[in-house]
Amino acid sequence: MNLSIALAWARRRLAKKGKSLETWFWDDLNYPPREAQGFYKKDELRLFIQRRSKRKDLADEKTKKEIVDRYYQEEAIRSVADAFQRQERKALIVMATGAGKTRTVIALCELLQRCNWAKRVLFLADRVALVKQAVNAFKKHLPDSNPVNLVTERDAADSRVYVCTYPTMMGLINQIEDGARRFGVGHFDLVVIDEAHRSVYQKYKEKIRENAAA
Repeated sequence: MNLSIALAWARRRLAKKGKSLETWFWDDLNYPPREAQGFYKKDELRLFIQRRSKRKDLADEKTKKEIVDRYYQEEAIRSVADAFQRQERKALIVMATGAGKTRTVIALCELLQRCNWAKRVLFLADRVALVKQAVNAFKKHLPDSNPVNLVTERDAADSRVYVCTYPTMMGLINQIEDGARRFGVGHFDLVVIDEAHRSVYQKYKEKIRENAAA
C-alpha cells in the first residue's frame, strides 16, 4: 500500500508508504526515506512544509553568549549545526566532566528553535537527579522554553522542552489523549541523549529511534 499526502497545491509532497506492517516517511527535499512508527498528525505535516521556507541558515546566526562563552562550546555547537545542515540526522558531543555539556546543549536548542529548525525538544537522562539538574538549567538559561519534568509533571501542559528518564518516557510514548498518541512520531524535533555512553541507553536506544521524528 502506498500513501502520499499533499498539503497544498503545487508543493512537493511529504510521502508515507506502508508495506506489510512497516511505515516509511519521506521528506524528499531534506532527508532520505526513514521508517516511522505511525502517521504524523496534520499540524505536524504542515510544520514540515512551513520549515521549507522559514528555516534560517544556522551558519548566519550567532549563539547566545549569555548561555555559553567558551570557545570549545561554540565549536561543538557549530559542528552539530553544520552536520544538520548537511542533512545528517545524528550528532555526538563528547566533553569532559565540568566542561559545560548541559549549557552547550541548551545553547544548541535555543539556536535550533530560534532558526525554526526545532519546535519541541526531548532531553533524556538515565537518573532522576540528572533530570532535575537539566530542568533547572533550562529554567535558568532558556526560561521561555517552559521546561517540563515529565518524571514529576506527567500531565503538564504543552512545552517546548521536555526532560525525562528513559523508562518513564517509554511508558508515556503510547499514552492516548483525545483519541491520539500524546507523544506521536512527529511530536519531538530534537532528541538529546545525556550520557549516551552508559549501558542504560543501549537498552532503550532502538525504541527511542523508532519513535523520534528528529
